[in-house]
Amino acid sequence: MGDGNVPDAVELFKALADETRLSILQMLLDGEMCVCEIMESLPLSQPAVSHHLRILRQAGLVKDRREGKWTYYDIIPAGLEAARDVVDRDLLTPLQHRWDCADTRNIWSA
Repeated sequence: MGDGNVPDAVELFKALADETRLSILQMLLDGEMCVCEIMESLPLSQPAVSHHLRILRQAGLVKDRREGKWTYYDIIPAGLEAARDVVDRDLLTPLQHRWDCADTRNIWSA
């Protein structure tokens, strides 16, 4: 990709390419939640929810904080912005450039 960060982009999109993890991110849009609250909304065990949250955390999409025996998770806006930026910078911008070049060739050949 444009900046040579292909492995990071792959990990980011692997984290996003799962229905459960996308559901968790959508829940976190409303604000911070503990694992037990996420479990109430999903038909998953605590270890399964924690597994998905760990993947999201490793991808830089969520952060956690401990409070007593509870761990709370929240979205990292910069992580979602990074995903958008990768698509824009490494996919959409080069594609737009290609279309612009094709349009220019068509204008000159007409």
